[in-house]
Amino acid sequence: MKKIIKYTLGVALAVSLLSSCEDKLLDQDNPNAITTDTFWQSESDFEKAQNALYSSLQFNNVCGGGTVPPMSRSDFGSGETWMGTYPWNNIIWNDATEYVERRWSELYIGVFRANQILHYIQDVDFYTEDEKNLIIAQARFLRALNYFWIVNDYGTAVIHEVLPIVEEDMHKPLSTMEEVYNVIIKPDLEFAMQHLPVQWGDKGDTGRFTWGAATALLGKAYLYNKEWEKAAAHFKLVIDKADNEGVYHLVDNFMDNFTDDNEFNSESILEVSYSDNYKEGVIGDRTDDVGDVTGAEAQTWANFLASIHVGGYNSLMPTYWLQELFVSGDEMDSTNPINNGRFVSSRSYATIVALAEKGDDNNWGVDGERYYNAPLLDTEDTEDAKGEKSKANFAYGQGSKVRKYINWHKKDDEDPLTKARSGINIRLIRLADVYLMYAEAILEGTGNTAEALKYIDKVRARAGVVSLQSYLDANGQTFPKLDKVKFANGLSDYEYVTMNSDNLLHHIRMVERPLELAFEGHRWYDLVRWGITSEVFNTRLDEENNIKTVLGVPDGTIDIPKENWRIEPLYLTERVRPSYGEAAANYSSEFHDYLPVPAIEKQSNQALQ
Repeated sequence: MKKIIKYTLGVALAVSLLSSCEDKLLDQDNPNAITTDTFWQSESDFEKAQNALYSSLQFNNVCGGGTVPPMSRSDFGSGETWMGTYPWNNIIWNDATEYVERRWSELYIGVFRANQILHYIQDVDFYTEDEKNLIIAQARFLRALNYFWIVNDYGTAVIHEVLPIVEEDMHKPLSTMEEVYNVIIKPDLEFAMQHLPVQWGDKGDTGRFTWGAATALLGKAYLYNKEWEKAAAHFKLVIDKADNEGVYHLVDNFMDNFTDDNEFNSESILEVSYSDNYKEGVIGDRTDDVGDVTGAEAQTWANFLASIHVGGYNSLMPTYWLQELFVSGDEMDSTNPINNGRFVSSRSYATIVALAEKGDDNNWGVDGERYYNAPLLDTEDTEDAKGEKSKANFAYGQGSKVRKYINWHKKDDEDPLTKARSGINIRLIRLADVYLMYAEAILEGTGNTAEALKYIDKVRARAGVVSLQSYLDANGQTFPKLDKVKFANGLSDYEYVTMNSDNLLHHIRMVERPLELAFEGHRWYDLVRWGITSEVFNTRLDEENNIKTVLGVPDGTIDIPKENWRIEPLYLTERVRPSYGEAAANYSSEFHDYLPVPAIEKQSNQALQ
């Protein structure tokens, strides 16, 4: 069995708000119905409620496939079909956009489930105080996590700190980010830190929230609020737990973080469990039981990300900037044994699939030609994959495809007949992310470059790439500004900069976090909190236009002259895919940093009218 906590929702847990009926014949109790008067009476009831709590993370627009298209807002990915390009790539969503409404609703379902547990556990007498606190800690962690997402997605939130009992409790005004952090997020996470275990002793509890998850998320909350010392202190608690007690450590194989082969591994701090083994035949985006309609325990990331060539939607593909950063900027360390037999870094190999070598006379797809930077069949040594038989096609300006969270390691395609089901767990927080957030907090706070460099290079060493310290030693204490990619900027070599806190912060923002954490859902939050979204869009648009110039694209078109097809390192054919024109023109920090409060909330919440 892949996961021990089985996230099923055996009953619908709900509160009936002021229901009444003048017709007494209709005002009768259903003797078979489960109500709040008959539920919450046993440990079994609370176990079901906890399963429902955890299952809320599986919702399609919380951690499932619905979260993939909005990633095309950033400079990491752009969509090729309507499922990815519109509206996110163009920065034109509104308060009635489907994801805007559904994410808000699904996150508040999780809040409601947490508040149910917090309300009904107060008067039970069949748990000890410690047992009650353990259940409360899990509910408060989930509530804090959901409010962290709500407030960073929407810039505001309606605070529901207690279970609504009467209708008036449902109509509350919006609160500021500061209020949400101070009233809900920080206190809930502090309580969770105090009462959640570092590790759950019973293997049957794999996947439950832990002290490490609460501590790392609280550190992240402080980081987002620019409370550098507190952020660094909380990240260091997790790091010390890793160093001194061996609770966490980076896995040797980077790809183990993105397949279903090594889930809940030593690097994983917070992870959402999915499975394609349960409830076969149920489509992956239906992730909750509603009445007699069965929900899946799978998710649909792979279906969104995979190539059209294999039944996916091309909803999110790496931008040219990110592709070049991976294939040219992530320079392998020849002395690192992790690179044995590789010709790209382990994180490049695990994150994207891109063309890597050009055949003689543009003769593509010839047997024996090795032209991909990652295996398209089952092994790294695949040298005879023809283009028409591969798991990715690279026509029409498609320079690369996403590999993370796709089943390419075990499936030939994402067959629609399987109902778009993937069982790969989604990792929300892992140790490498904590290392980089710690380095950022240190640089923003004390400016200690030596301490920050130590943890950046831990991440780089696991990836098998040249350490920053090696660059410094070999280049007069300077290191390359790798994010200013050479081809897109018409450079013969990288610009080298001195080691100081500003340059190292820039490296974390524009090199290390992109390379380590691409397509894991962090980038938009990062750009917004750093306040650099407009700058990034304009820079990427300049690079996109420069690529057109280098490839001889005629003015007013995107078509590449055939004699300039497949020029390294992007190896584009037919056209330069436009990714930033609409984003750079449409983006406004005031209107786009945060999603609008959904129209349905404004219509139903009387306090907002």
